[in-house]
Amino acid sequence: MKRKFSLDRITIIFIGLILVGGIFSSCLKDNYPNGVSVQVAGIALINASPGSPNLNFIADGQRKPLPSLFAYDSAMAYLPAYPGYRVFGFTLPDSYNLLISQQFYLEPGDAYSIFISDSLEDAKLTYLRDTAMLPDSSMAGIRFANFSPNSQGLDLIVANTDTLANNIVYTKATAFRSIAPSTNYSFQLKEKGSNTILATLNNVSIEKGKAYTLWARGFENSNMESTKIGLAIMRNR
Repeated sequence: MKRKFSLDRITIIFIGLILVGGIFSSCLKDNYPNGVSVQVAGIALINASPGSPNLNFIADGQRKPLPSLFAYDSAMAYLPAYPGYRVFGFTLPDSYNLLISQQFYLEPGDAYSIFISDSLEDAKLTYLRDTAMLPDSSMAGIRFANFSPNSQGLDLIVANTDTLANNIVYTKATAFRSIAPSTNYSFQLKEKGSNTILATLNNVSIEKGKAYTLWARGFENSNMESTKIGLAIMRNR
């Protein structure tokens, strides 16, 4: 399920993952001999490739239909995937020529977020393991990931005062950390050690007991609305 909201020219993407529990506890029997049950993994897909068109998802050489269009700033809820070594990639619409593909290893029962980033000519795939441990059920979990290709280390400031992440370089992410729930968070993206605000994300609702990934995408030196640096957020659970 994909929902997109526009606030202050920055896109917030909330993914309702109410089926995650079912994904991780379910079993697939298709294509396995003798009816052997296999616990699946879950993969979320995030398009952080600035200005890209709708992309097709390829898994082990086969095109896999997605529940909705996968354009820039789109995120897909967790899809079930067989565990083990898998090769995932993307093509342009109506094309079978791979833009990029990469082998990943999926543990059964685990969840992952797979990002495509940078321009399509230099596309890169990165996956993050989505393990969000919340020590206190009254809190939420949040992490920050940098998918702005030409950025230096980035800092993320929450509520205009607290540093949530410090000097996160391209394709890297923090671990999940606890954050108090609120219906009106503001986030600021800055270069490492700088007071210059590169992007903001305002009026963000963070619910207790939920986990979120907030990421930077776009090019730091771009003036085009469709490709300039910004922030987006997704709910992991």
